[in-house]
Amino acid sequence: MTPSIDRRTFVRGGAAFAIAALTPVPASAKDQLVVATFPGTWNEVHREILAPYFQKKTNADVTQTIMLATDQVAKLAATRGQPPFDVAILDEGPTLDAVKQGVLEKYPAAKSAHFNELGPPFRNEWGPAISMQAIGLAYNPKKVKTAPRSWDDLWNPAYKGRVGLTALNSSLGMAFIVELARLKGGSESNLEPGFLALRTLLPNVGAISANLGAHSALIQQEQVDVAVHNFNFIETLKGKGVEVDWVKPETGAPAWRTNLHIVKGAQRPDLAFEYIEGHITPEVQAAMAKPPHFVIPTNRKVVLSGAIVDKVARTPDELTKLVFHDWTKINEVRAAAIERFNREIKL
Repeated sequence: MTPSIDRRTFVRGGAAFAIAALTPVPASAKDQLVVATFPGTWNEVHREILAPYFQKKTNADVTQTIMLATDQVAKLAATRGQPPFDVAILDEGPTLDAVKQGVLEKYPAAKSAHFNELGPPFRNEWGPAISMQAIGLAYNPKKVKTAPRSWDDLWNPAYKGRVGLTALNSSLGMAFIVELARLKGGSESNLEPGFLALRTLLPNVGAISANLGAHSALIQQEQVDVAVHNFNFIETLKGKGVEVDWVKPETGAPAWRTNLHIVKGAQRPDLAFEYIEGHITPEVQAAMAKPPHFVIPTNRKVVLSGAIVDKVARTPDELTKLVFHDWTKINEVRAAAIERFNREIKL
């Protein structure tokens, strides 16, 4: 590609890239990669840790687009061939949707120096899992003197009107109802036991948030005392002085993987590859795992420490044994489950 050719015109003109040709190339200071990121913790670690690492290695700039996963998939499907960003960040359910839509490229693992350093559950052909979200019980230790130990504690009459949930359009909400169903005899394909349980929980539910940002706000504003929530989000809030703590349920912590992907039609797939490679290096993952972010690493070379060891897993091998649901099956029932939740459960 010559400097005189506009990159968007280059793509439209049919000089499309091939993933097989993803050999990193030197970038000038004018080269720019546009990446999607999630709000909150992800936006922070990508801006503060990953972007400087990537810029130092490639001399290219990074522009962030903050967007939820389902919105990313919809945007990529609507702009097929001319994507507004080069790298997508998606949880497991939306990743499957994106693959079905044909908007992702397979990850060139053979060119990767770090892909095989990841634990086996984190090697996705469409892009590596850069972390996982472990969900458990968040609570306000100022209000809740005895820490909850299991999901059953959410039904404690003492928590009437003080429990916080998220809607099923979020991965958090969906993972929670799937876990409820599983523990009560159901499965990813049979959520009926989960819905029956949720209906009996309603007297204790004080708020249902639409997304993780709103969910965290409920805790910060002390509108709820106990909530289903992600480990690292809660640890980040705790590090900022919020009265909150997190417990892994006795039955184990359900978890889902978060992946980075090269978008089909990316203007600079070589830089997209370098950006993702940076995220799975031991040094970047080790930096993200430290306070105040506690992003759980997937690279087995990272030595776990601090709150991750205390509350989630002691070793990289233990991380691979968290409760991972089958999102292929979940996606088959997800739309109907969201509609039912909004009709029967949502406050």
